[in-house]
Amino acid sequence: MTDDTRWPSDPLLETLAHRAVDDLAVHPLVLEDLSLGQPISWALVRDRHGHRALGLALTPVGESGSPGPRHAGLPLDWNEWPLHELPGRLLADHPLERCLALAVINAISQHRLAREGFAGVETTEVRPSVVRWVREQGVRRVVVIGNMGPLVTGLAEAGVPHAVFERSPGNRAGALPDAQEWAWLPRADGLILTGATLLNHTLAPILALAREARFKLLVGFSAQAHPAFLAGCGVTHVFSLYIRDIDRVRRRLQVGHWNSMFETEMGYLAGLNGLETQMQISARHFAGIA
Repeated sequence: MTDDTRWPSDPLLETLAHRAVDDLAVHPLVLEDLSLGQPISWALVRDRHGHRALGLALTPVGESGSPGPRHAGLPLDWNEWPLHELPGRLLADHPLERCLALAVINAISQHRLAREGFAGVETTEVRPSVVRWVREQGVRRVVVIGNMGPLVTGLAEAGVPHAVFERSPGNRAGALPDAQEWAWLPRADGLILTGATLLNHTLAPILALAREARFKLLVGFSAQAHPAFLAGCGVTHVFSLYIRDIDRVRRRLQVGHWNSMFETEMGYLAGLNGLETQMQISARHFAGIA
């Protein structure tokens, strides 16, 4: 494959990967397990004291295709991938490599959240609190990127005016196709984005179009990246899950019962604007690396 056919550089994702690797350098972890699943893939990491963390990512099955010139296939044994090399695969050509990379970044992030005692984040229940927080912002035009059923239903029940856009035709019931986002985003005064936008390289262009939005909220299990990793990306807040009962959740993921996480695990909300200065310093630090 030539440089002309590779993904162009994505500074946002490069920074996210670098920050995860920098955290590993200070707090080494071991990759205990890694799995591609439907609809969620996951990575399990462990430190030298035996403390574990589980990171999740939406599996882009509809975009994966068959192995070919751009998708040569994945190694059969994940042990062939050193942990410190995996975050960088967030910029890989293969969608499934990007998925596993995000799961690893999210596992590193989950470990850091626990290590820090959730400093700077508000822990809360999950579904009701997202809708309540959005309603309290008093916005008039919310654009939702990703047809997240329970969240969208909650917004409707709470009387929050919103328009929903979805990339996957199979999940588009009641939503508009993502090709129409460009006309709505500049008029949005509130923006909710699925964490899957990190996987398909759409987060940066969406944020660029939604400059007038008063809040830009990244949500979902794919949005587990540590707030300090996301600082300065253009998102103002992140709402995601901290997985407490790792073995229970992993067993349920293995048999497809992923939705129960939203009822049993801990939600957290973090504002990112206060981390802006840290991002600017990090951006200069990373400028000569890629």
